[in-house]
Amino acid sequence: PTAILDGTAAAVVRAASRPLVLEITEQLGVESYPIARKAILQCRPARVSVDDAGAGFASLRHIIELEPDMVKLDMGLVHNVDADPARQAIVAGLVHFAELTGTQLIAEGVERCEEGDALAALGVRLAQGYCYGRPGPLPGGLARVLTPGGG
Repeated sequence: PTAILDGTAAAVVRAASRPLVLEITEQLGVESYPIARKAILQCRPARVSVDDAGAGFASLRHIIELEPDMVKLDMGLVHNVDADPARQAIVAGLVHFAELTGTQLIAEGVERCEEGDALAALGVRLAQGYCYGRPGPLPGGLARVLTPGGG
């Protein structure tokens, strides 16, 4: 949070050779949303993401007050969404919010493909998790490209 408010993040964004995403987490305490919003605007063209949406009240306040480009649904909200009408209702509401505001919605921690199917049926278009693949090493050439100085 200090890096955004003191201008450090804006300097990093200006120096970056590739587009960056500033991720705001549930744990981030925001004392003044107007000041935080102004500081975030100075970090453009970086995109802003609110992580852990659905984990608690703070993430919902972050979504409303900080107007992020992306919202990442918390794994706790995604878990068993295929069998839980309450979770389905919350996700449907966030999908509707995303459609109205042009916000990109991403589901994190989709461990079972039934969860992925339920999320897709609710309108979530982007997701990540074990249902889609386990983490692993990058193929040799791609790993080289993504390392500093790799091209």
